[in-house]
Amino acid sequence: MTWSDTFDLQNRLDAALTQYQWKAAAQVCDDLIKRIHQEQTPYPEPAARQVLAALRKKRQFALAARVAETFVRFGQNAPRIRRQYAQALIDQGILLSPEAVLQALTLEPLEGEGAIEVAEAHGLLGRLYKQLYVNADNPPNPYAGVFFERAVSEYLQTYRLNPSRNSWHGINVVALLRRGKADGIDITHAPNAEVLARVVLESLPDPSKIVSSFDLATRLEALVALGRADEVDRAAVEYTEHPDADAFEVGSTLRQFEEVWRLTTDTAPGATILPLLRAARLRREGGSLQTTPKNVEAEIKLVQQATLRLEKIFGEDKTVTLQWYEKGLQQTKAVARIDRLNGKSQGTGWLVQSDEFFSSDVFPDGPRLLLLTNAHVVNQDGSDGALAPEDARANFQVLGRTFEVAPSVVWSSPVDQMDATFLAFRNDRPEVRPLSLLNKKVRFTEPASRLYIIGHPRGGDLRLSLDDNALLGCNERLLHYRTPTEGGSSGSPVFEAEDWRVVALHHAGGRFEQLQDPPLDGTSPPYDANEGITVRSIKAAIAAAPPQKF
Repeated sequence: MTWSDTFDLQNRLDAALTQYQWKAAAQVCDDLIKRIHQEQTPYPEPAARQVLAALRKKRQFALAARVAETFVRFGQNAPRIRRQYAQALIDQGILLSPEAVLQALTLEPLEGEGAIEVAEAHGLLGRLYKQLYVNADNPPNPYAGVFFERAVSEYLQTYRLNPSRNSWHGINVVALLRRGKADGIDITHAPNAEVLARVVLESLPDPSKIVSSFDLATRLEALVALGRADEVDRAAVEYTEHPDADAFEVGSTLRQFEEVWRLTTDTAPGATILPLLRAARLRREGGSLQTTPKNVEAEIKLVQQATLRLEKIFGEDKTVTLQWYEKGLQQTKAVARIDRLNGKSQGTGWLVQSDEFFSSDVFPDGPRLLLLTNAHVVNQDGSDGALAPEDARANFQVLGRTFEVAPSVVWSSPVDQMDATFLAFRNDRPEVRPLSLLNKKVRFTEPASRLYIIGHPRGGDLRLSLDDNALLGCNERLLHYRTPTEGGSSGSPVFEAEDWRVVALHHAGGRFEQLQDPPLDGTSPPYDANEGITVRSIKAAIAAAPPQKF
């Protein structure tokens, strides 16, 4: 077998990863593993490299490890493949097994690409021992001291072999020495960290000529080490804006600053660097952010401060990612957990302005703040497992307050129609801006649009679900999407990606085997998906059957 279809496999994988469709990516990997088991020849090295690089770029480390292990078990023994296998394990926090793989790689001949892989293996051993030291978090422990010394040794010997090419090894030595000094470890016989940081920085190209995002990350770290605060913010922006600074790289840089440098958002430079890196990682990887009410408020303030600081240097055009991140965090204030009287969660609801859906005849005294949720979460009679209004409470976690709702619903539509219930507040109401709506029709595009959900999965704390979030299909009434949700997400707002405007009310999920009526524009079933009722269709239903004066 000549493996003539590697191009098709790679295209399928790239398409799934680009659209954050993790289940589809896993299926491609499963198909590939099955084929490898069936064939009699190893999977070609160039194609294997592409597969593993694509998975790493999107931080799909578990998939990368499974595939790489299969490559190796079935004859693909190239040093880079083995090294990528070890790296995928390390990135999952598996630190014992990859050590033997990497030690074997250090014995490869020092010629051609082998020399590069030997250096990379030593670097990953340094990363492994560094992580063991950080995880121990106990400098007096003799094992921790051994981990520290081995990490410094691995990084330092590789850096000295080729300082210009292995600059990131050098800056890791600097970070470890600074950490060791702070931890009270004797580093008398080690290089001077400040001198080494300066040498590493001077070995890098002029910032305007740097083409590698790795070099930009190294430069940023060197500037932090040298305390050159006036240049750190600019370097951080240049790094996070680089097109090759993918989720894997940004996540690695963030981990380095948080775990090794122990930067915090309380003081510079962490006050600017950390929010910027968090925002960049979240937007690049389409991940999920689970937070606590206290942390939401604190994070919003940090992002605002970082934005103001960067705007003074660059202007508004360089703070787009931070502003996007802040707006997403701000939306959490308008999302509530719908609780039973005993405090157990029933679902999710969110704030809307009454005049976005209802005419002035319904609210003649002026617009009101309303809560929108599913009819299967709250309806007037408490039927079919839903709560009656008198048994429901709106728990706004970020505000730290719970509000009662009026005993009569404003408007409701059955589950098989709009599955929507609008509730008014009984006495007090939240002092929060309602969510913004996208009123135009959602259309299917290639590549597929991304959708986000903010809700209370499993009745827990607020979560922004951003991963595996491609729009699968849409018509005037329904959206089907892969945004991951769990029980408790019913009634959540579904946002478009660019400006956090609500496009739908999330209400269900499952296996869709047949075409809808009318058909959805987009992917043809069967598929697993979540389903939302569009804002436009809810408005149309209200216009066709408006409620009486409330």
